[in-house]
Amino acid sequence: MSRFAKLAWLWMVFIFLGLAACGIGSPTTDPSLVFTQIWQTVEVAQAQTALAASPTPSITNTPAVSPTLQATNTPLITNTPLPGVPTATPFSLSTITLTGPHSAACDNANFVKDVTIPDGTEVPAGSTFVKTWGFKNLGPCTWTTSYHLVFSYMSDSGKNGVFLPPSPVSFPNTVLPGEGVEISVSLTAPTKAGTYQIVFVLQNNKGFSIPLVNYNTYEFWVNFVVK
Repeated sequence: MSRFAKLAWLWMVFIFLGLAACGIGSPTTDPSLVFTQIWQTVEVAQAQTALAASPTPSITNTPAVSPTLQATNTPLITNTPLPGVPTATPFSLSTITLTGPHSAACDNANFVKDVTIPDGTEVPAGSTFVKTWGFKNLGPCTWTTSYHLVFSYMSDSGKNGVFLPPSPVSFPNTVLPGEGVEISVSLTAPTKAGTYQIVFVLQNNKGFSIPLVNYNTYEFWVNFVVK
């Protein structure tokens, strides 16, 4: 028997004796009823003691709600070349396929127009005439009077009619990038009838030919018919 149970029984006996003593000369109390009450009191005390002795369950920490993953950025669709579709190549002077001595990239020109003697013009045999062309300086270099218009060669169907090639002609003035210029040369028609084409080029002060970008060539010409 535990120590508590012994004390409870001892306490119950003292109470019973006390009640019996107090009951002398009073109406008789049923001993069994008194014993039942004492025992109930003891049971209540035992229950309270047991509850006090049992370990208190610790409060557990409920895990916090885990954070919701943020949506990731989906990579943008890349421009994938379609099969069989050629990729455009940016225009560059380096793509021009020209032959002969040529200038550095700073000297570039556009052929603008025939100012005089349009192709197919008829001229008398042995006559003198002036041919003029218009050009535009595409830059980035400035053209000076040290630049020249130079004879290159002649093609003809006049059975080698007599022709005296002209000397180089200096540019008439300084031409800044973006500006235009007209350059003329005096020519003498061959003495034989036929169709003639005389070819020229522009050259810078170092003797390099200047490309005509809009025609993808260095050459320009005068074409005429001798009667």
